Amino acid sequence: MKKEKNQFSRRALFKGAAHAGLASVLIPLAGQSAISSEIGNEKEKFYHNRNSIDPSILNAEALILLPSVIYASEGIETNIYFDNVIFSNLPNDLLAIDITCPKGRQYDRFWRITPQAADNGTIEFRVDVSFAGKLIASKSSELIITTKKKGTGTSIKVLCIGDSTTAGGQYISIINTDYQAMASPSMTFLGSRGITPNKHEGRGGWKFSQYAGDGGQSTWQLHLSGLTEIPGIGSVYSDGKSEFTVSEINLSGGSGYVAVRRSKGIDNPSVNGTLTKVSGNGDTLIPYANSVMTAANPFWNLSTKRLDFKKYLNDRGYSMTADDLITVHLGINDVFLDVSDSKLESIKADFDKMVNEFRAVIPRISIGLCITIPPSISQDAFAVNYASGQTLRRYIENYKKLVEFLLSNYDTPEMRNSSLYCIGFNHCIDRTNNFQKTTMKANARSTQIIETWGNGVHPDNTGYYQMGDALYSFIKSLVS
Repeated sequence: MKKEKNQFSRRALFKGAAHAGLASVLIPLAGQSAISSEIGNEKEKFYHNRNSIDPSILNAEALILLPSVIYASEGIETNIYFDNVIFSNLPNDLLAIDITCPKGRQYDRFWRITPQAADNGTIEFRVDVSFAGKLIASKSSELIITTKKKGTGTSIKVLCIGDSTTAGGQYISIINTDYQAMASPSMTFLGSRGITPNKHEGRGGWKFSQYAGDGGQSTWQLHLSGLTEIPGIGSVYSDGKSEFTVSEINLSGGSGYVAVRRSKGIDNPSVNGTLTKVSGNGDTLIPYANSVMTAANPFWNLSTKRLDFKKYLNDRGYSMTADDLITVHLGINDVFLDVSDSKLESIKADFDKMVNEFRAVIPRISIGLCITIPPSISQDAFAVNYASGQTLRRYIENYKKLVEFLLSNYDTPEMRNSSLYCIGFNHCIDRTNNFQKTTMKANARSTQIIETWGNGVHPDNTGYYQMGDALYSFIKSLVS
């Protein structure tokens, strides 16, 4: 076929665009492999000559969403993944990312340190992002490194509040498994969810607004005794009129209470009665007494219709002091589908309401705002989970606005001086290797099985363990 005079080949188009600094636009449009096969060395020439390109042509911009304090501890790997914290209108591959720090190592896509005892102290850490020889973003932070022995002989109670990324208790479990035996410090995790010692207040799908309010659907506490097999979280029981799903377990030696929420039907449980198992673990029949309606939010007082942290502590026999810690990891469900200035301001109002209530009961108790973890690196994960209902690109735009808002409001010297800290869950997690994976056929006509990402916003256990490393390193910085 004869080519029209005004018809350009992709090779010619890329060649001209490369000299104009537009390669980053054409690479995703034409496809990396297609460009490589058609243009040969032109792409390589572009990368070698980036510094000769006027960055104003592309209006190159970058945003660095890294907390002002990075916490690390002797013997524990700490990572800063560039794709998690550097966001630009150009692909990160086209940017020059430079870390200035006398400790640690800069790799292609992350900076890493596993501190030694001699690294103890506070060190300056800076990220510079440049394009075509021009600095387009910079962020300075403090790297605080603690020794393995710091906190020996001390103790701390920790209450972790969150959504489904807390509900499984994985990042709490790994702290107890890997670090509790060192007793530096000795840690006790509190909460109405999970099994001792991995207690917490994590609830799948929850938002800031639910923890600042009544939480939505009420639950019932059913007092039990003489159980042989304890019901599991998610087990379903029926009283013959409605079905109830177990949402909380507080049992010892077969006695105590479980909390249930109505999952089918319209009738509330009677004050006393017997439930029959429909599905899940637990005794087939469980007689109960003294059914008491409670708020879905464990911090909410149904009688006074307000947050009541004192009642929460008293009901569970807990005590906390200003030397203890409350952490909050939320945000995924708040902005998953959309974000706006008014929604962000509502998040701030809800979080401030929680903090004010906690500190009305325990003045100056330490609060750790865990900066929301980023999603999986791949759109494939969103396809598996959400079909065409949400995309990685749309969610990451919402996510950036959330994290920028949280850091701008809470990552300040004034907040740290008031014992409210930002914990870098966002920079510590490997979005490529530590998110859930799945396998599928390459296509209907292929026999090849390929591995791809299988969950958009939930890490696999190794990702949760990285969150646990980050939390433990922060805890070490608090104790004497």
